[in-house]
Amino acid sequence: MATEQVFSWTDRLTAIAQEPLEFCEDFPRIAQRFEAWWHQAVVDRPVFMAEANTGPDRPITRRLELMHEPDAWFHEKILDIQQMHRVGEMLPRIRVDFGPVLLGVLLGGRREVRSDTSWTHAFIDDDWSNAPDWTIPDDHPDWRLLRELSQRVARDAAGRYLVCTPDLGAAADVLLNLRGSAQLCLDVVTRPDTVKAAVDAIYASWQKAFASLYATSLEHGAGLIHWLGLWSNRPYGVPACDFNALIGPDHFRELFLPEIAREAATAGRAVFHLDGPDAARHIETLLEVPEIQAIQFTPGAGSPSALAWLDMLRRIQGKGRSLLIFCPAEEVLTLAELLRPDGLAIFIEQSPAPVELDALFNQFKRRY
Repeated sequence: MATEQVFSWTDRLTAIAQEPLEFCEDFPRIAQRFEAWWHQAVVDRPVFMAEANTGPDRPITRRLELMHEPDAWFHEKILDIQQMHRVGEMLPRIRVDFGPVLLGVLLGGRREVRSDTSWTHAFIDDDWSNAPDWTIPDDHPDWRLLRELSQRVARDAAGRYLVCTPDLGAAADVLLNLRGSAQLCLDVVTRPDTVKAAVDAIYASWQKAFASLYATSLEHGAGLIHWLGLWSNRPYGVPACDFNALIGPDHFRELFLPEIAREAATAGRAVFHLDGPDAARHIETLLEVPEIQAIQFTPGAGSPSALAWLDMLRRIQGKGRSLLIFCPAEEVLTLAELLRPDGLAIFIEQSPAPVELDALFNQFKRRY
């Protein structure tokens, strides 16, 4: 992306951040807190992100099964915004959600949707002779649908709420989806040059999709956020590599880290999605990348407590990186006690009921 384009997007995002939203009157103040967070600073307290469904008789889901019925999909998404009780810096948004690793589908994978989940079938043969050319066809039905839904949401969102992007997925996880976990682990050892060439080729398609999402939203005057819900007055990305849980530090550094750094540099700002204890072993390598300004950590299945990772979390803060922690409600106050407030954000998973959530937020605010 051209530097002029990034500057233009930054000007538009900054202007959007100065005006209240219909569903968030306090948006300018929230944007200030997020900007401080990106700079490892704090305005008045750490960022607090949580929301609760006010109508549990109507579950709020990803609505994946409705995506090919745009009118019905959009109707339900609007109801979801109206039904959600947001606390702290949780922002109102409609996510154009296709399920995990959309790039894998756009690059040739076959996606299946069942109820509120989706997956992509692996298809690349052992000799990689049927690997795709790693470009997004302009006539791909899901590419057309992505653009159609993004435009529809952006037109309605301007001045009211924010557009939230799908999970595009980074190169490693695209390959994981299209090749299969065991097969890709073997490829990393036996044909690293093939893997590296694919990683390099996928970057151009990621850049195409990333730029399209920002351009579409900002052309209609709507602000854009990614799935973590963080606001930024500059474009940002959420690079990830869930596949790194299956490989060692040397292969991660050699084959996938350069693409992560390039994606972060292209976006302008970046918060790396560190998913679970097996991925956490790569934290020192990630902290060597200056283009990554922040780390988001999810303890992961089988390790629900963020408190077990205090040494690593303090290490991240000590390296001058902002920190976003996903944790249960009962850990929020303890984490706030044990970590520096500068550049700290806490996201509550599986929120309690609205009344209990408000009480927790009031306790949190009283600390500062």
